[in-house]
Amino acid sequence: MKAVLVDDEPHALTFLENQLLGVGDVEITGSFTSASTALDWVLSTPPDLLFLDIEIANVNGMELAETVLSKHPDIQIVFVTAYQEYAVKAFELNAVDYIMKPISKNRLKKTLERLQTKKQQESIPAEKTTICCLPSLQFFSGEKPIHIHWRTSKAKGLFLFLLHHLGHHVRKDVIIETFWPDSDYKKAYAQLYSTVYLIRKTLTSVFPSIRIDNFEQSYTLEVGDIHIDYLEWEKKWSQLPALSDSTLPAYLTLLDEYRGDYLHEEDYLWAENKREHLKNLWRETATAVAIYLFEQGRYEQAARLGQKIQEMYPFLEESYCMLMRIYAALNEPFYFEKQYNKLVHMLDEEFAIAPSPELIKLHDECRKQLTE
Repeated sequence: MKAVLVDDEPHALTFLENQLLGVGDVEITGSFTSASTALDWVLSTPPDLLFLDIEIANVNGMELAETVLSKHPDIQIVFVTAYQEYAVKAFELNAVDYIMKPISKNRLKKTLERLQTKKQQESIPAEKTTICCLPSLQFFSGEKPIHIHWRTSKAKGLFLFLLHHLGHHVRKDVIIETFWPDSDYKKAYAQLYSTVYLIRKTLTSVFPSIRIDNFEQSYTLEVGDIHIDYLEWEKKWSQLPALSDSTLPAYLTLLDEYRGDYLHEEDYLWAENKREHLKNLWRETATAVAIYLFEQGRYEQAARLGQKIQEMYPFLEESYCMLMRIYAALNEPFYFEKQYNKLVHMLDEEFAIAPSPELIKLHDECRKQLTE
């Protein structure tokens, strides 16, 4: 395993070199007290492992690591620190590898063993990989779910935020305002860098095509050939042909593939606009299909779809009215009255309003149809 060491204290650097040589199985290809010189070397001759002091002559080690990983995400980074304050606590929470000074051989050995084991882990077989966001974040290889253990909610949230803006540059100040609005500038950036580092280490060993690129003051997420369920669903919706008997199966399949509202179980405020947009597409499409089935006399199919619309949108008056018409056409007075009573109860409980004259008129017309 090739390693590069960076520490602005020469004696600390020498001590780390000696300890590593004593552990064995490590070839030291570079040893630097200058962050800029080390960066040039690492970018041109990437090692397997980088030991990096957190504070290097006024240089933020986490920021330096960020630059390295944006170019070479496979490099394993171990942070070295003499301070047992917020940095250590943050890395401990985020499960980022770090070593306290003075460095012992036993601690080094454990770190190297852990990194070696991680490097040797088998990657997921080359099947279709999908990231699902309907209704919550899940990963699949083929039909098999892949469990991802997120060390912090911030790491998961930031990954989803970048996925939400897939392929676009997201400014770092926007991210900080979204996730760390109350932190001071320096600490917020430190938290951002460590969280991005954690996302990379959490995902890249399992999904090599996932990449977070750093462009000066912004990040962009790339996922390669991984499929994203809500993007594919939206694309299929945009390509739907006109509704007819021959195209009806494509419509029904699309409606079934909508597993729930976008990131509904995550409940991020920034996802609300996309969530409402996709919900409206599904609702409008489902309503159009239900009306088509009703007009074609396929009442039972229309009823099943109408019930699904109502389950997803229990406060939507139109779904109750649709089902009232369908049950009247099916000559089902019990279910017709049940829908009307449910609607009256919902209007009273949720909006404190009585049935409108139009609704009462619809009820009377459908009841008359049932008695004929």
